[in-house]
Amino acid sequence: MSNTVSELVKIKITGDISSMISFMRGRNAKGQSFNIGTAFILAVVVIAFGFMMVFSFGISTVVGFQMKEKGCGWLYFPMAFVASGIFSFIGTVFAAQSYLYEAKDNELLMSMPIKPADILLSRMIALYLLNFIYANMLFLPVGVAHGLLFGYSLLTFLGFVISMFLIPLLVTALSSIFGYLFGRLIKLIPSKNFLTVVLGLFTILALSFITLNFGHILQTLMNDIDKVAYWAQSNLHVLYWYGLATNCYYTPVNLNNYPLTYNDIHFNGSYSPINFVGIIPITTITAAVVYAVSIFLSRHFTGIVTRKTAMKKKKYVRKKLKKTNIQLALIKKEVGYFFSMPAYVMNAGMSTIMAVLLGVGILLRGSIIVEWLPRMFPDASTNLIGLAVGSSLALSCTLNDVTAPTISLEGKTIWILKSTPLGAMKVFFAKALLAPIVCLPGVIFTAFASALTLKLKAADILFIIFIPILACLFSGFLGVCVNLKLPRFDWTNEITVIKQSLSVIFTLLLSMFFTAIPFTLAIVPSAYLEDFSSVWAYGICIVYFAALVLLEIFFLSTDGKKIWNEL
Repeated sequence: MSNTVSELVKIKITGDISSMISFMRGRNAKGQSFNIGTAFILAVVVIAFGFMMVFSFGISTVVGFQMKEKGCGWLYFPMAFVASGIFSFIGTVFAAQSYLYEAKDNELLMSMPIKPADILLSRMIALYLLNFIYANMLFLPVGVAHGLLFGYSLLTFLGFVISMFLIPLLVTALSSIFGYLFGRLIKLIPSKNFLTVVLGLFTILALSFITLNFGHILQTLMNDIDKVAYWAQSNLHVLYWYGLATNCYYTPVNLNNYPLTYNDIHFNGSYSPINFVGIIPITTITAAVVYAVSIFLSRHFTGIVTRKTAMKKKKYVRKKLKKTNIQLALIKKEVGYFFSMPAYVMNAGMSTIMAVLLGVGILLRGSIIVEWLPRMFPDASTNLIGLAVGSSLALSCTLNDVTAPTISLEGKTIWILKSTPLGAMKVFFAKALLAPIVCLPGVIFTAFASALTLKLKAADILFIIFIPILACLFSGFLGVCVNLKLPRFDWTNEITVIKQSLSVIFTLLLSMFFTAIPFTLAIVPSAYLEDFSSVWAYGICIVYFAALVLLEIFFLSTDGKKIWNEL
């Protein structure tokens, strides 16, 4: 690695770390110590990482035990290799194209005496480090479980360590080439945003299907693990050799004696050092793929970065200029900016998809709700169906964090907005109203599905529509308030503030916490108190969210204006 690449990687990593640390300390913090918010966020991150690793350990232990019982322990690490790679690929593939080829500082670096190949290599190394974290969140617990189930020899431990570095290396190469192909594809399609959103939705639906059927998939895998091993050994020879190299408790599957019976399985498998040679093919293939991708992309990097999409010239048609309300113009600006950025839509607007899925579920399985909810709460003082659907819809909609990065996304051009003769409150309202606007289609669809399927009264339908929108309004203003206190303008790519900023994390956590409170106060009494009517239940939610919105508006009109003027 040249000194130039090392410096670029160092600048990238230290810049991200210092920006994150200073961002966590707060906009005006000058000390070196962390504040309560920093400790809270770090605790959430640690808990999330811990949950993923514990989950991985549990699954790998259960499946690994079945492999050991059925004499196909060689499949343990190959399956973990594939699973970790897929998880890492999904986590970074949609960011690779913008991360590598559309970074804001590409033009600056290209204007300097730096080789384009060095710029690309530094970005691929940074992407590799991100993939390393993603992949080993799953793979590291797998290694621990392997030690408990099968034991370790020096060579198998070495194979495990080599695998920790090979998985993210292969995923980085695949993500980079996918980003290149995706960039070429969108040049051929008129609507780049539509294509990105469709691909993202397809991925989310596929993941949702896997998640909902995970128990069945896991049970099937455990029951038929010997069949999977037989197929892999017959068709995936590279993974089979890799499995031999990384497993010290190996009982081979006899291809001439299938299906296996209990008498065919022996538990005194042995490991030969010669098996370690099996690590060579997968290492060689990974290195060859990475080398080929890096050479190919380095030759095309300049063209990718500097290429401009050809656009059809539009014939000018003379029209009368129309005067537009200032507030409406600001709202159109926010809505247009949101839908112009696929990464923004996919990462911040998924609550609308969740709301639509809830409506689809009601259309397909609404009869179950009508039948079982009264049986579960026979003494309920009111009809809980409308309250349950409305609260579920509101909770899903408040996961919408579209307003949390809106101020940060203004970036270094925020001075343009501040220099216009617009009141700060008009800007705040335009940004906050983005949340209910984005969620409205999902809310209307679910309310319509509920009216058709659940046989609700007019008051229940109004609750299902009004309360989620009011909850979205609360979430929208909350995002603006939090982003005012925790802005981030030093980003080089929009995805940084959309996915990784502190204001987004805080907004999501606070939205879920404060949204759950009124529905708990409304549903529990409605289910168990005979004199607690639906009027009281609906009233609690309305008053609660209205009070929170008024408090947020008061904050924005007082401290919010001062913070805005100081940005």
